[in-house]
Amino acid sequence: MSEALSVNFLGTTVYLYGLSVMLGCLLFMLVLCFRTRKNEKQALAAGHTGLFSLILGFILARLMYVLLQPDYAPFLNLKNALDVFSGGFAMYGALIGAVLAALLGAKLAGVNKAEMLDHLAVAIPAFLVPARLGEGFTALGISRPLTTQWLSQSFLAIKDEYDAYLRTYLLEAAVALLLFVLLWRFAKKVQKPGLVFIKFCLLYGITQTLMESLRYDGHLRYSFVGVQQVLSAALFSLTLVFMAVKLLKNPKTNKTLPLISLIMVPVILLAIVGVEFLIDRSEMGKLFSYALYLLALAVPAVLGMLMLNMEVRLGQGID
Repeated sequence: MSEALSVNFLGTTVYLYGLSVMLGCLLFMLVLCFRTRKNEKQALAAGHTGLFSLILGFILARLMYVLLQPDYAPFLNLKNALDVFSGGFAMYGALIGAVLAALLGAKLAGVNKAEMLDHLAVAIPAFLVPARLGEGFTALGISRPLTTQWLSQSFLAIKDEYDAYLRTYLLEAAVALLLFVLLWRFAKKVQKPGLVFIKFCLLYGITQTLMESLRYDGHLRYSFVGVQQVLSAALFSLTLVFMAVKLLKNPKTNKTLPLISLIMVPVILLAIVGVEFLIDRSEMGKLFSYALYLLALAVPAVLGMLMLNMEVRLGQGID
């Protein structure tokens, strides 16, 4: 956190990244409250979810960082782990904490858990937009040195005395905004609880797999393998498996699409690993490698959306 930009406010150091995350939390709560305003029980669940998200998200984000950040291992002890002012958090820890908070909030308020997960799925991208933009005040969210001239001269690049780097955090903020719009609109169309959350898991997992590949800031990274990239790939893969198994169990559905999806999951993952090797070890151009990456990720996106459309027609959700 020593590299993060800060300002002095009444004698206290205030980090601009922290303010961005705070704004994200506020937007998160506003979206939850707005979406549940017409249902008293859901509004209560939203209040619980907001409170527990702050607590669980903070704890799990810190815990994931101190346990999985490679260069933190020599300093890992209880005192350092509790020194949260030194910085170090993991986004997936925060998101897992939010999911657990929604489940707990729904249970305490006596509302459908899948419905709360749907509201959460719309609120999370609202949190991510300013949180990702806030990474611009830190050393996070940048790529490998750019080798493409037109890109290195664009507003998407940041330069130091040695190289130009892609502002990956800007792309992640734009993706989060797009997810917010898509999920908000999708939530108006579907009736069965859980489908909005499924769509979030699918799209966030796919897009974040690419974003984590673009990132090269050393955050939760072992060589060319990023912990949060692995979690993103696991997220969309498990979502595909979940949808496929659910459709296979339904006697009314054609089994071809879910069977193809199950077969393609390991193929897609192998393709992603192969492209990662190309990006990290090959002399092949990065633009061509990432074109292959987009092609590989388009497959789960298409399969997932087709299965999701089947579930919408069948009225299935999370049981």
